[in-house]
Amino acid sequence: MTIQNLGSKTDLLEIHNNAVVASTGAGTPANVDLVDYEGDVAFIIDAAAAGSGVTLVAKIQHSNTTTSGDFVDVTGGGFTAAAANTAFQEKIYLNSNDLRRYVRVLFTVTGGTGTGAVSVVALGSKKYS
Repeated sequence: MTIQNLGSKTDLLEIHNNAVVASTGAGTPANVDLVDYEGDVAFIIDAAAAGSGVTLVAKIQHSNTTTSGDFVDVTGGGFTAAAANTAFQEKIYLNSNDLRRYVRVLFTVTGGTGTGAVSVVALGSKKYS
């Protein structure tokens, strides 16, 4: 099932609340439960420009548990790296059937400490609504 033409069946999921990412680490909230969702999920990142020389890499990870050490990278779950001093937005699609129960975003910050504000959301369709 794709997310097109589903209207009220599509939910907005907060993968990382709109906040400055100051260092490498997982987003907040720590994990999002996809057990009630099916089909394609659109993951969307919106990032303000970081400082000079600071770059940001973000990728979706998944796990069968909420234990931080159990999360692994999702194939195809990496966003394009943000160049220094550049705001960006990007959308990637992942099929919930290929994902483990819990997802999160992991950020890697290089070249300095801190970026601009970043948010990551997902659009997904519930199995039963």
